[in-house]
Amino acid sequence: MSSLGTEILGVIFLLVGTAATFLMFYQWGFPYDAANHRSQAPPWLNRSLRILGYIYLFIYLYMMWAMIPRLWTYQVELPARTVAHLVLGIAIGAILVIKISVVRWFKFLEKTLAPILGVALFICTVVLVGLALPSYAREAYLHRAAFSPERRDQLQGLLERAGLADAAQRQQLGSVEDLQRGREVLLDQCVQCHDLRSVLIKPRTPANWRATVERMANRSIFVAPIDDDDQWRVTAYLIAISPSLQKTVQLERQQQQASSQARLAVHDAQNRSDDYDPAAAREVFEVLCSQCHDLADVDALPPETEAELHELMERMVENGLEASEEEMAQAMRYMQETYLQ
Repeated sequence: MSSLGTEILGVIFLLVGTAATFLMFYQWGFPYDAANHRSQAPPWLNRSLRILGYIYLFIYLYMMWAMIPRLWTYQVELPARTVAHLVLGIAIGAILVIKISVVRWFKFLEKTLAPILGVALFICTVVLVGLALPSYAREAYLHRAAFSPERRDQLQGLLERAGLADAAQRQQLGSVEDLQRGREVLLDQCVQCHDLRSVLIKPRTPANWRATVERMANRSIFVAPIDDDDQWRVTAYLIAISPSLQKTVQLERQQQQASSQARLAVHDAQNRSDDYDPAAAREVFEVLCSQCHDLADVDALPPETEAELHELMERMVENGLEASEEEMAQAMRYMQETYLQ
């Protein structure tokens, strides 16, 4: 199944599970006939729950049918996220078996166990989909840029850096068809040994992508071999999405730098030994804090320790607080004198 199909199926699975759970809550608000083991909820409600249950079961069986055969092709230790997917998938299966058994053959347990099992299914479903969808959604977002004419033109020179001397082959690899095939190899074969997130976590140089693909292909030769043409196709696709990966990494790096600068600024402000004027410090405090929120917010939930004060100031700087070192020192001293005494 394509990446888009996987995303759609995952969303449907989550929506069906959510709808079934809340309809179940509504159903159990009606009286329960303990003698006949039957809810007195309206027939339409019972039918709706039954239909949603069948849909949920069908999607689950389809996903497990697609997942379990892939497990046999792993040649390295399963990635942590794959282990989590597997554990959740097995847990959902076990809960489904118990719930179906209770509803069909052990009705005397239905009133007690059915709501608990339904909630457990919902929780497992949310966690399972929550672990899987973000990586596929990110890849779906990244691949759009890879097919743009500008990126495909740029790819020609990058493939040469990766060691591909044949200009005609570079031109072919830059076609939409070959890039699409490279994406299919990534989503169908590369993820047999790697979690998709681990592939997309950071960009690489063209030569590094080529070396990585060759190394991984050599490991898969006995189970899911990737021929040389497909190796170049997936290499081309990974090179094509690398600029978008780089933007993500740069953003994360900027956020880390901003956090480090905030801590340094707060540390420097704390170590200043300027004369303390309570009235002037209060004025600075009011000006700085009112840039983003009401002063009453600070009074309602003030810092109670030095650690909380430092964390508060660092967060303010990260959020865009504009202040000199002297102003931050005055504001911190004012809060120390006002809230920490």
